[in-house]
Amino acid sequence: MKTLCLIFLFIHFNLFGQEVYYSFLTETYPNIYRSEFKWVDRRIVFETNDVTIVTETKQGKDIEVLNIQETQVLDDRLILICENRSKRNITIVFPKEQEEFLYVDYYYRSPTTNEEIQIRLHLEEMQIDQGDPVKIKFG
Repeated sequence: MKTLCLIFLFIHFNLFGQEVYYSFLTETYPNIYRSEFKWVDRRIVFETNDVTIVTETKQGKDIEVLNIQETQVLDDRLILICENRSKRNITIVFPKEQEEFLYVDYYYRSPTTNEEIQIRLHLEEMQIDQGDPVKIKFG
């Protein structure tokens, strides 16, 4: 079943090119401390070899391109081990296989304290073509 999840995800990327999601709600420390929520306008594009995160800021767009270095399945969760342009490691963890795809967890190390930081990006699927239905999901 774990292998099936990986196969489905990557076959879909290869056939259709990319999966695009909106993430308007960002949650910090969802599993450790009391969560903080922020409304952030963000688009996440999953492709075969990369994950691109485009965040709207007051100064313009912040674009982060993560190169997928390795994929793993652990406890029925798909894990993407990525590297950004600064050669820093980023880990993206998908929900358990039986859960709905409502969020991804994003892990990185603080450059100042080396503490592992976790944020949860709540997702809704983006309409790509005019005929595609828009699936709105709340996490």
